[in-house]
Amino acid sequence: MKHRTLHVCILLVLFSFSAWAQERRIYEGVVSLRKKTIGTVILMETRANSVAGWIRLEKFVPIEGGAISPERVEFRAAGNSYAIDERRRRISYSGPDGEGNRYITSLSQLTGRLEALTEGEQFSGTNVATLEVRGRRWNLTVGRPALWKRQNPPFETFPRIEEFLNQEISVWLADADQRQGRIVVIEEPEGMDVPLKPPKKSKDEK
Repeated sequence: MKHRTLHVCILLVLFSFSAWAQERRIYEGVVSLRKKTIGTVILMETRANSVAGWIRLEKFVPIEGGAISPERVEFRAAGNSYAIDERRRRISYSGPDGEGNRYITSLSQLTGRLEALTEGEQFSGTNVATLEVRGRRWNLTVGRPALWKRQNPPFETFPRIEEFLNQEISVWLADADQRQGRIVVIEEPEGMDVPLKPPKKSKDEK
């Protein structure tokens, strides 16, 4: 009897931990701002039935709360209401900025060591980052990724990915396939507080 009671208690603890475990999700899609359509990125943290994070409406604005179910996420931001249907890959929204129902993409997370950063072909302005993941190399295009800060609002763009060379980083990809993809968001590495602007060089470094 005691063993059965102990077993039940362990299961309840594990279930409780799973229910409250924090999960990150990122989406890329299109919404409205001032009645015009714009591209957006949604950085989301879910825990149990709560939703927090950021949505890019030109600048990142905070998610003001919401609810989550197995196939649907609802939240509010900047006076608008949003609902993501993951099964249908659609985002519906309404509010002062406009209303609509549009396609949305769930991005894939990848964690590895940033080995190299090279220029793209034909002066395209798009660099290629090489990420080593469990002994395999991923070649990822780098345009104008956002930086998801740990404590402060995200940066809309972060062009200085070379600062993370030889470090382990987590990136979020669109069009991930055959060890290739496009970096949309970079997570700020643990233990770092990356400034928006690069630190000024000392006179000795110039």
